[in-house]
Amino acid sequence: MRKLLYIIISACLLTACELETPSNGDFDVNWQLRQVDTLATGGRCDMTYSYIYWAVESHVLLVRDIDNENLKIVFHFDKSADKIWIYNPNFWVTKDELIPLENDSLLTPLGIMGIRDTFNIEKLNHSNLVVQNRAYKLHFRKY
Repeated sequence: MRKLLYIIISACLLTACELETPSNGDFDVNWQLRQVDTLATGGRCDMTYSYIYWAVESHVLLVRDIDNENLKIVFHFDKSADKIWIYNPNFWVTKDELIPLENDSLLTPLGIMGIRDTFNIEKLNHSNLVVQNRAYKLHFRKY
C-alpha cells in the first residue's frame, strides 16, 4: 500500500512539473560582441577585445558589460526565425534583486536602441550571430 501511495504522489508531482523548456536552437548560448557596424555612417568598430556578452537561455537575455563596472541588464525576449524582440530591461543587482531600467542611455553603447528593440537576424549558426536593429549591426561569436 505504501509503495502505491509513493507511485501516485510521484506521478502527481511529475505531471505538475514542466519538463520541457523552450529551445531557441543555436541562439541559446553565450555570445561575445566582436564588431559593431554603424548603419548611418558605414563605420565599423572592432570590439574583439571588448567584454560585452549576451547570455541567452529560454526567454531571458542577460547583457553584460564587464568593462563598465560589470553592468548586467536582464531582458525578456521573443524570437522568431528571423527576428528578436527584447523588452522589459532590469538591472541585475544580485541574483535575487532586479531593478527596472527606466533610462535607456546605458543601452546605446551596447548597441541597443531603447527599452524595447527589435533585431533582424542576419546570421545564426553554431559559432556566429549577426543581428541588426535600426542603427547598428552587431557581430557576435559563440563564447
